[in-house]
Order: sequence, then C-alpha cells, then structure tokens
Amino acid sequence: MCAILGACNISIDRFKSALNLMAHRGDDDSNILEVDKYKFGFNHLAIENLNNNTQPFFKDGIVIVFNGEIYNYKEFGENESEAIFRLYKKYGVEFVNKLDGMFAIAIYDKKLYLFRDIFGKKPLYFTDSGIFSSEIKAIISLLGYTPELNFSALAEYLSLNSSIAPNTIYKGIYKLPAGCYFDGKIHKYYDFKREVIDISENEAIDEIDRLLKNSIQKRLQSKVEIGSLLSGGIDSSLIATLMPKGVKTYSIGYDGYENYDERKWARLVAKNIRSNHTEVSMNKEEFFNNIDKVIKAMDEPIADSAYIPAFHLAGNIPLKVVMSGEGSDELFLGYRRYEEFFEFQNSNVPNKMWLKKYLERHYEDIKEWEVFRRFFANEPIFRGINEVFFQAQIDRILKTKGKSKGKKDGVIDVDYERFLPFNDSFDFTYFDIKVWLGEVLLMKLDKMFMANSIEARSPFLDKELVEFVFNLPENIRGRKKSLIKKVASKYLPSEIINRRKKGFAYPFLEWLKEENQFSYILTINQKTHLFNEPYLKEIVKSGHKRYKQHIWSLYLFSRWIEKKI
Repeated sequence: MCAILGACNISIDRFKSALNLMAHRGDDDSNILEVDKYKFGFNHLAIENLNNNTQPFFKDGIVIVFNGEIYNYKEFGENESEAIFRLYKKYGVEFVNKLDGMFAIAIYDKKLYLFRDIFGKKPLYFTDSGIFSSEIKAIISLLGYTPELNFSALAEYLSLNSSIAPNTIYKGIYKLPAGCYFDGKIHKYYDFKREVIDISENEAIDEIDRLLKNSIQKRLQSKVEIGSLLSGGIDSSLIATLMPKGVKTYSIGYDGYENYDERKWARLVAKNIRSNHTEVSMNKEEFFNNIDKVIKAMDEPIADSAYIPAFHLAGNIPLKVVMSGEGSDELFLGYRRYEEFFEFQNSNVPNKMWLKKYLERHYEDIKEWEVFRRFFANEPIFRGINEVFFQAQIDRILKTKGKSKGKKDGVIDVDYERFLPFNDSFDFTYFDIKVWLGEVLLMKLDKMFMANSIEARSPFLDKELVEFVFNLPENIRGRKKSLIKKVASKYLPSEIINRRKKGFAYPFLEWLKEENQFSYILTINQKTHLFNEPYLKEIVKSGHKRYKQHIWSLYLFSRWIEKKI
C-alpha cells in the first residue's frame, strides 16, 4: 500500500512538496524517478516487501508505479512490480486481466497508461495535462490553483452521496472508473456479468464457504501482523472467525448511547473466537474534533457519516493491515430496503398512468412520493440503496426546477440507468457495487484508514467469489442474506446470525442539533449562494424528521466548501 504520483514539466521541489502531502499513505520510504521530463513518485507503506522498495520500477524504458496488493504476483515475478512488468511486456494492456488484487497502476511506455481494479478499491485521479495521483490534494498542489466546482458531480453527490467516476467535485480532475484503463481515453476492461448456473442450495453454500476461506487466505499474505474490524454483525464476525486464532479485533461504540452501541455483540464474538479484542469509544467532542481531519482525508465531499467513527477507530489501531466485512450486504441482499423494492417489482396495479397524474398534481417532498411516481410511470424504481435527494429535489436545491435553460452550468439529470443492466434483483447488487460500495464504502476504507497508514482488505469482494454469486439463480441466492447466514451457521453463535441488522449508526445528528449546527448550513450558503435558500430553510427547519440524510449531506458539503471560499 502506498501513494503514487506522476507529472511532466514540474520542478522537483513542487513535485516533492505534492508527494509529501500523501506521506500518510506510506512513510516507510519515498522515491522519485525522472524519465523523459516525466517525474514519478512513490511513498511506500511496507507490508509484503519490507526491506525492498522496488518503485518506481524502471526497466527497458518502461516505468511502473502502483498502489495496492497483487495477491497472485508470485505466479509471474519475484515481486509485484516485476510481475506487472513481465505481464505487460507479454500481453500489453490486456495484462490487467491476469491480476488478482486491489490496485491503481500507472505505466509509462512512451505514453501514459492508468489502470484501476475491478471494484475500485484503490483510488486513482488524473487530469488532461498528464498528472495522476492517489489523492486529489496532490494534483491541486501541482496545478497551483483550485479548480472550479463541477455541478454535474454536485448533483451526483446530492443524489448518491458522492461524485461518480469519471467525475470528481472539481472540473478538470477525473477519477478512473473501476475496471477501466486510460490511455488518453477511458476503456472498460472488465464488468460483472450473469451466466446463470445450475446448482443446489447446499452446493452453493459449500462453494461460498470455500471461496470465502480462499479469499481470506489470500489476504493474509503479508510480512506484518493483520487484524480484523469487528462490529458484531454477521459479516465482520464471520471474517474474524475464519482468521487465525488469537487475531486482534477492533470495535467502536458510543458511551451513553445504548441504541447505537454494538460493542456487546462484538464482545460476544470476540469471546467465542478468543480474539485479542480492543474496544474504542467516540464521544461528541471527538466527533467534532475529527470532522476537519476527515474532510481533509476525503479530498472531496462524501456523505457517509460513518467516515468519522471509521477515522477515529483507525487512529486507535496499532497495525498496518486489517480485514473488513464490506460487500456481503450487497452480494446477499442484506439491506432491509431491498425488500421494499422487491414488493414493487412483484406488484401489478391497474390504472397506473391515472395514478401517476394524480401524484403529480399532489406533490410531496418525500422519498415515498417519488418511489410511487416512478412505479406508476413505469420507470426503474431502484436508484441505489442510499439515494438521498431525488431529481425533483436536486432541481429545487440547485434552483433549476422547471428551468432547463436556467440550470447552473454543467448540471444534468443524474445518470442512473448505466447501473441497471440485468432487469432482475441483481440490478440491486450491480448498482450498489458500482456506486454505494465503489464510490462510498470502499473509499471510506481507503481514505480513512490510509490517513492513519493502515491498509484495509475486503474478503467478500474477491473476484472469484463475486463472479460466483452473480451467476447464481435468484431463488438460490435468496434474500435477507439467507445464503451467507447458512454459511455462518457453521461458525457463529445463533444470536449473532439471527439478530436484527443495524447499520453503522451513531448519534451524529443529535450531536449536531445539541450544538446548533444545522444553522451552519444556512450561514455558509449565504456566502456561496449555491443552494435555493427558501428550500434550504425548509429542510433545516424540519430538524431531521423528514430530511435526516439530506441534512448530513448539506452539512458535510458546507464544512468542505468553507475551506474553498
């Protein structure tokens, strides 16, 4: 794990300064190589090759820098850089299909090529001028100015919690989409497909069990100690259980807020597997003390409130590598809201167009109204498990309602249809792997943990395992995580398997309200004039009864943009 940086026609002092902005991503070593007026930088977090930093790699006129882990590198070379070089020499850009791992790779071979892993676990940003970097802040440092706000990305943020690749919140700075490479243009080299197989439920359970164990075993590849995050939910508990005995596990909770605190469940699992368990607590003061640090580590606004406790937890982990349970809910339909969308899929209501017209004459500014409107209009209902602002709300908040010519420069309708390829329940999985996981949760693991020099690994998001799940018949995959619960029943106490699922919740809105922070949104908007003030006041005045996630999205964005004005 590390930071990579590249740019041409930049002074060495400016380049070093930009590279130093990412020292937290690897403080064991740092190197710079210059070839053909192009500079390549690398900050090294030693995990696999502790005393042998091979980057930037230079051989036969080819330069390679990469961030991540290649789990199958020993099949092709003595180290990861050598493996990438040999594969690239043999297969050209198709080499990337031979890799098993999480990575952001830059190859310079008379021209620049960029590659990103199939899930987007490792970030990679670039510009039209040839700069690339693991973090946006280094690019802005090299540019020497802060680019303008990208309103198309802002609309995506309001709807989907983050800008969506190739957009970033900045005009002219792009992020490479997952499963793509760049050679002057963006090309897709991999995507998830469905080729339904004939298999029984028991066979599927056994195969998932085998694939998950293999995935964990691959990710135990390291010369340093590896721990595991443990929330007490089924996913992190199963991973911790399948790791070596005595593994160090870590959980976070909130003293005095029992409804949010899941440490008792983590404690139960830790006792069951005899892990070396550590509990961390976060209070209101620590929450506010961490916000600016989190926003700096984000680089661009991402509206998942769990970034703050993740950052706080990571700051209390004395290891370089941890495992995490991301991916299971999306693969095995664990979110309760999936069930609501299933009900719509299976409904047959007469006179839908009449009902659509009725709804449109009786507008309500709530998600339920919008979902029914889509249903009656025969539009795709599902637009991500954590959609926040729907399109009518985006138009209102950005002052664009009913004014196609008056829209802010670059504002467009959020494109969700590109993430709905299958026309069945696997659309839920595909959409959320691409958006909620790829743009939000995996960036939380990378940005919050790498800000504390920790690499986080996600065993559920293993290519072979995910491909197997995508090929399952719908009735075999089931719903409500039924399949993974049957795998877990071999290893975990029944009270862990059967307890009601809780999200990564904590009292952040209570804390904001106690400190009168809702009005901060209005104060910052009076400086930026970005949002429709009457509608903004309507949202803020509500407290958080109707607009809980809306308020957090607006608050986080306000804290972020305040640093830019």
